[in-house]
Amino acid sequence: MQIVKAIVRFIAVCGICAFAVSASSYDIRDARLSVQSFDGSPRLTEKFATKHDATQVKVLDAEADDVIRFSFSIASDASGEAMDLEMIPQQTWVVLSNADPNQPTRSFVWPLRVRESSASASFHLRMDKLPKEVRQMLAANGDKYTYALTLLLGAFASSEQSQLDALSLPFLHLRFSQGLLARFSSHAASSRAIAEAQDGFVPLPQRSHTFATEPWQSMPPTALSLVIAIGVFVGPWLMLQMLWKPYLRTRSSLTLPETLLLISVYALEVLALLYWAGAPVFIVGPTALLLGSGAFLSGREAVAKPYIL
Repeated sequence: MQIVKAIVRFIAVCGICAFAVSASSYDIRDARLSVQSFDGSPRLTEKFATKHDATQVKVLDAEADDVIRFSFSIASDASGEAMDLEMIPQQTWVVLSNADPNQPTRSFVWPLRVRESSASASFHLRMDKLPKEVRQMLAANGDKYTYALTLLLGAFASSEQSQLDALSLPFLHLRFSQGLLARFSSHAASSRAIAEAQDGFVPLPQRSHTFATEPWQSMPPTALSLVIAIGVFVGPWLMLQMLWKPYLRTRSSLTLPETLLLISVYALEVLALLYWAGAPVFIVGPTALLLGSGAFLSGREAVAKPYIL
């Protein structure tokens, strides 16, 4: 509200000073007002050659998907020509306020940037992107008010020749339905939510991970796994038997190193099966190292003696 009072005071001062020196004021040229939905469907289109063409302000029932665009060039109503650099307004705003001056409400201001090369500016407003303060104000006031979008132009002149009266030009009136206001109120954050966000007591968003393929979906069938397990377990024993078969024909009994070698190899096979079934590695590792050392020592003595095939 203080900002709006300062704007009004500034415009009044500019107007008094300009009236005392010159009757010229700011004007607009080639202004275009359009209201469209998100899909590009037009709802309202207006063109203003000068500010005098905007005397009859249209009233629009705002929708949630409305996009308001207002573009214009700035000129002097005396010459009608483009602005000199020193005469370009220093303050250019669009103000949303109550259209009835007898029922003042809180107002909101959007500063505009004037392009010095062309002395033009544009305003863009989406209903779904209204600031949170605007949504809260509209929801609190209800649908009993009609609001005006007003263009304000003014400047502090550097010389008497560049003094122009400030311009206050309403270009669109807006009405907000109960349904749209209900949507605004549902999006308005509560005082508790604002306090929690400021103090940092906000729950973290849930994180979920979705894998392309679950591990159990890529495993082979149970029958195939069983066949492979039997082959891994029995295969080394069959190879060991084939290698030792000629040697065992010449022996009636096994010596102690040969017995220890066979026991160590058998234990290693069982240990490999247990590891494949899920035995922890910190148990399998030391045990395999101990059995491997026993198989190495006993096997070196068992196979050291030559024999004839």
